[in-house]
Amino acid sequence: MTTLNIEKTLKKIENFYGEVPFILKEISKDEKDFVTSVDKLFHLIGSNKVFSPKETELFAIAGAVGNGSNHCLAFHLRQALKFGATEEEIFQVILIAALMSESSSLAVGLRSLKVIENERGVTKKD
Repeated sequence: MTTLNIEKTLKKIENFYGEVPFILKEISKDEKDFVTSVDKLFHLIGSNKVFSPKETELFAIAGAVGNGSNHCLAFHLRQALKFGATEEEIFQVILIAALMSESSSLAVGLRSLKVIENERGVTKKD
């Protein structure tokens, strides 16, 4: 992909989203990384035949919440609203994502504690 093609691709992304995400602007400085990232983006989001753009953005919100990605979250919140998501739908997605993150953290922490307890021969009474 040449510089001209990178610029055209960035313009297509801007036309679709209304802006170019920060990460893609930065990655566009390296042609190989940019092509890899854009191929994923277009495959998973741009040409998705299974989920609507609104659903795809709601999934992105869940991922951003779960990963604590504030900038991604802000971007995908705007996109979800643009594609017709309601504030209630977004709120519910945020709650579900937060619950999953909490469960994951608990599972990691409690399993690690269990390993230490087993190594030390500690048993807990119910």
